[in-house]
Amino acid sequence: NLIWLPNRDGLAEVGLLDFQDAQWAHPGYDLVSLIHDARRDVSQEVAELCVDRYLEATGTPAAAFRTACAVLSAQRNLRILGVFARLNLRDGKAGYLDLLPRVWTHLQTCLADPALGGLAGLVDRHLPPPDPGRIETLRRSCGTRSPR
Repeated sequence: NLIWLPNRDGLAEVGLLDFQDAQWAHPGYDLVSLIHDARRDVSQEVAELCVDRYLEATGTPAAAFRTACAVLSAQRNLRILGVFARLNLRDGKAGYLDLLPRVWTHLQTCLADPALGGLAGLVDRHLPPPDPGRIETLRRSCGTRSPR
């Protein structure tokens, strides 16, 4: 987790709150988390520049790393979609529903990777996109499920 520190200059403007066990995850997980954030838009151009910079700095083979990032993003964004639905249904936090279209876009972006063709088909068949009608249906169900 990062925090913006506007009273500092350069890289010091970015503060580190914690690194969520990053030492146990794939090296691309934090990068994917930054460029496919659920709350902030990052342009495709900036995202590509970030990946290119990472590849340049580490010497990591590009094709394998990009595929790994697609897999990490798919896993992360599927989890986020589920968590946001749960937060709405169980915890009465409908505000997360406003973030579903961005998360869905991230999911669709990573599912375009040829290595994820099978998962893309599965998502296409079983997970409806969060269009305005579906989001409104979810909003009406806000807080209707109690925790077990």
